[in-house]
Amino acid sequence: MKAILGIIITLFCFSAFAAYEPYTYRHEPVELTFDPNILPESKKVWVALPQGYHRPENAQKRYPVVYITDGAVYQFITAESMWFANIVGHIPQAILVAIDTRQNRARDLTPTVPNDGHSTPNTTGQSARFQDFIHSEVVPYIDNKYRTNDFRVLAGHSLGGLFTMTAALNEQIQDTFKSYIALDPSMWWDNATIVNQVELSASLFNSKAYNIYVAAGHDHDGAGDFLADYLAHIQAIARTGHLLLAASKTKGIYEVFQDENHMSMLHQSLYKGLRAAFECYPVTCDKSVSQGH
Repeated sequence: MKAILGIIITLFCFSAFAAYEPYTYRHEPVELTFDPNILPESKKVWVALPQGYHRPENAQKRYPVVYITDGAVYQFITAESMWFANIVGHIPQAILVAIDTRQNRARDLTPTVPNDGHSTPNTTGQSARFQDFIHSEVVPYIDNKYRTNDFRVLAGHSLGGLFTMTAALNEQIQDTFKSYIALDPSMWWDNATIVNQVELSASLFNSKAYNIYVAAGHDHDGAGDFLADYLAHIQAIARTGHLLLAASKTKGIYEVFQDENHMSMLHQSLYKGLRAAFECYPVTCDKSVSQGH
């Protein structure tokens, strides 16, 4: 009897393992190098394709694309979050394009040159140029090389989140993306100048149906000696989030992750941001329609 029971348990364990086997992600990105006309140096870009992209039955299938800055670091957590969100039915399969911003990060991701006595145009304030690089060089290449559709998401964390918000305000490229994900964005930058621009852009957010997801970590006890800076940081994010919540057409979502710091909030907020970005896929959410206005 014990032998039979052992065999049954063994077979059950093998069956359970087989059921969980699809929950194994392998990150195998394609590395590209761009020599931009717009930027003074080359940039690496990693492309992670969804499972089954090359199967014959998917030869005519086209995919949405998620673009993320700080790609050397965030490609891993983003790709795995996209994969898992897809297999549990929360988002469609999508291509990930992770853009390297390690070199000249502050220059490429910030919108202005602060009057702080040490910042210069060579070190800060060139995000509009970097957005132009993505818009005019990276996106056309990806669309030509891979089977994409016109649903694009732009995501970023910290300075990358600030970059995401400035892209949503940039009339030259804002329509390139359907959804924006700004995770604990550095909205404090240069005395919260971009928060002021969000406030002045009410007509934009009242007229265009974007999805904009903004998240903040809230770890008051962990601020230590940097409490004043921390408060400026979260207050700027909160102001941004509430301005977007008030928009009549753009679907703004603002979430605060309690007891999570600037980095620990990333995993949860990225997953929820991806879900929010694709909530109305293949179209963009229109708050005025969903609310019956």
